[in-house]
Amino acid sequence: MKPFLPALLTLAGCGALSAAQLMYVGTLDKKLLVIDEEKQAVVDEIALGGIPRTTALSLDNKTLYILSTQMLLEMVDLKTRKIVSSFNLGDERNKPRRATGLVPDPTGRYIYTTMRVVIKDIDQYRIDTPVFVALDVQEKKIAKTWPFPKGMEQGFGNGTYKVSQDGKLLYVFQENILVFDLATFTQVDTIELAQPPFPGASPYRLTANADPFDEPNKVTSVFTAVDSIVHKPTLGMATIDLSTRKVDYFPIGPVLPMTGFQLSPDKKWGYSVMPTGVGGNRSTEWWLWDLANHKVVKKQDFDTRPTFKFAVGGDGSKLYLYGAGPTLEIWDAKTLTSLKLIDLKKDTTTNLITLPPTE
Repeated sequence: MKPFLPALLTLAGCGALSAAQLMYVGTLDKKLLVIDEEKQAVVDEIALGGIPRTTALSLDNKTLYILSTQMLLEMVDLKTRKIVSSFNLGDERNKPRRATGLVPDPTGRYIYTTMRVVIKDIDQYRIDTPVFVALDVQEKKIAKTWPFPKGMEQGFGNGTYKVSQDGKLLYVFQENILVFDLATFTQVDTIELAQPPFPGASPYRLTANADPFDEPNKVTSVFTAVDSIVHKPTLGMATIDLSTRKVDYFPIGPVLPMTGFQLSPDKKWGYSVMPTGVGGNRSTEWWLWDLANHKVVKKQDFDTRPTFKFAVGGDGSKLYLYGAGPTLEIWDAKTLTSLKLIDLKKDTTTNLITLPPTE
């Protein structure tokens, strides 16, 4: 009989199995799907209490906060795939109508958002003015609300939010970047975005997308600017350091009719979908952008569809096309060729969350 010790040594010499590269998307049937990028398949489903609509990742990428259409906030531990906490933002009299700008505090204690509440009185319903809200995820309650400053009574509009790494400052991204002290909700600074280097152009506008590939205290985003003389729009990229408040810009190229623009995890490549025509004559192409050299290096047409979203995979090797029904199509990020079509058997309701590889 052969001893099995050498076999054990051989197995140990192979090293530990690598962690799965997972991504997540919410669906209409109150589920959070767990998808394995390597297996290219759904490997788990997490039952939720409501239809997921808005998501936000914790700074350490370990917890996913999900706000449902029923205004139920649920916190999912991505390692155990369990709901660790949940609470409803409304009650019998106060019904939050919507929440915008969902952003977690780096400490994991609070989530900040803007809410507009419908109040049920004895003889009528009335819609209250927007308020800025701190949600306490430990106490499971609305910890505090602040009225918006004078001149901003309707909220921040389409502004997006980011909280500094120490949890003390809120950055609101609009035409300029507004900085608020979260202890008092008073504005303490304005970062005026530089004007593009040609006369009459509109100012740069940044969006603080929830990008798990960004450094904790940085925001990287694409921007557009338009020359008012010849009306030629320009696409570019910008990075702001939240600790120094320094903003760097560089142009990428002309803006063409595009649906989305996503960055690779290493920020060396950009991806966009370019639609042309309408109706039966509509066509769409993938464009691969070399950001360092500011040029498109590859194009690839594909079968068009009425609506869709796309995301870049955790290691940058795959693209994912989704949002038009219950399918998720997987593409090679460099060759722009379709690899596989997964039938999720349910419509998606949130963005696809992809994460950096884990050790």
